[in-house]
Amino acid sequence: MKIDTRQGISLVEIMMTTLLSVSILAGIYATFVVGERAWRYYVDSIMIRQQIRMAMLVLTNELREARGALIVKEEAPPGVRLNFLKPSAGQISYLWNGSGEDANKLVRQDSSGTRVIADNISSVDYVISDDSIFIDIRATSKPKIGQPMDLTLKEQVALRARTSRFKPQKERNEKAK
Repeated sequence: MKIDTRQGISLVEIMMTTLLSVSILAGIYATFVVGERAWRYYVDSIMIRQQIRMAMLVLTNELREARGALIVKEEAPPGVRLNFLKPSAGQISYLWNGSGEDANKLVRQDSSGTRVIADNISSVDYVISDDSIFIDIRATSKPKIGQPMDLTLKEQVALRARTSRFKPQKERNEKAK
């Protein structure tokens, strides 16, 4: 009687190898999916931070040269408008509305037109004191995945047009007497 000494791969060995391979690939795929979600959340948070910082930068730069700042608050729909005169550019307005066509956007209006400064702005508040304006901008992002992100920036801006450095020479001389 002749015994066959050749050994092959059994069905059980093939099934175990397949199961291990599928398990490893599933782990790699799950890691990829989690990494992609984290990346999207990170990108959303960076975008919202960039928008709110840019809005604050543009607003504060213009307010430093402002004269005659006036705040108009609306209750229904909630909104706020900041009007001021910038000597080099004329009358400028910054608007924020809680509803409507430009809801949750910070919009700049001047004689040359209207421009959206930032999106996803959930609230804006201005407070005028003697020679400065306090700005409080809050942004909320609602990403498709993950929890909503809130970011608040506060800034105090000295109105240069009202400080002694920018007053006419005649006014400074009268004050010195």
